Amino acid sequence: MCMKLKFYTEQVLTVLLVVVILPWMITMLLHGKMSQIYEKIQRETRYISVKSGDETETISLEEYVLEVTAAELPADTEEEAVKAQMVLVRTNAYRQLLAGKVREKERMSLTDMELNGYGEKFRKAQKATRGQILTYDGEPILASYHKISAGQTRNGSEVFHSDQYPYLSSKACPGDKDAPDYRQSIQIDDSWRNMEIEEKDSAGYVLRLKLDDAEMSGEEFRIKLGLPSAAFRLEKNGDGIFVITSGNGHGLGMSQYTARQLAKNGTGYQEILAYFFDKTRLEHICDR
Repeated sequence: MCMKLKFYTEQVLTVLLVVVILPWMITMLLHGKMSQIYEKIQRETRYISVKSGDETETISLEEYVLEVTAAELPADTEEEAVKAQMVLVRTNAYRQLLAGKVREKERMSLTDMELNGYGEKFRKAQKATRGQILTYDGEPILASYHKISAGQTRNGSEVFHSDQYPYLSSKACPGDKDAPDYRQSIQIDDSWRNMEIEEKDSAGYVLRLKLDDAEMSGEEFRIKLGLPSAAFRLEKNGDGIFVITSGNGHGLGMSQYTARQLAKNGTGYQEILAYFFDKTRLEHICDR
């Protein structure tokens, strides 16, 4: 009788273990694991307000990074250069997200990305760099970039007359001089005939110019006339006044053209970023 009772008890306990306790333990373990996964997703997923025309929409930060990078680079850009660009776009967006600002930036829709051959490579680069930003002294940097430098990038202290951006130091980009449209000649209105360039920085970009009694910065002049670069010289001849420009963009931070050349030569995106931005660190926004 005792043997039967013992056997019966063992069977009941086994059934309870298999049918009730074990599933409960598995459920608790899975629930804990799923909670951790959910919390991680929540930490990694940021949303950003983006202005499109007269409307403001809210999209995920990663979607924004993907769409902006696709609008900034050709579809055949080397993957490591795409990754470097994505880190910079994400850094700037996160920096402004912390400041509560609304972004307004040219973007390429996900549908257009697929139609134009951006899809697989750009999504792969986004996944590989997801959540990564570039920081200096624990804070997101001013992640500047431009298409082509004038042969070297600019020093932030010369441009901003401040030591606030020590990571924006001048870097040699000799290959940029071989880029298409590196040098351009643009004829300007004769009303600028008396203009004089008064100061250039060490990278060859105009800091200050003068027309009669009025002064303006080289960047103001570039934007006003729609010039590709503030690295320019003037030529005056019988045909008129010409601005001869070098490079394309403001010249600060990463040259996209040099980044592509480095990527072609096997340089990884971490090294590309380290070259252009001194003493910075790659961090993950979920760790902040």
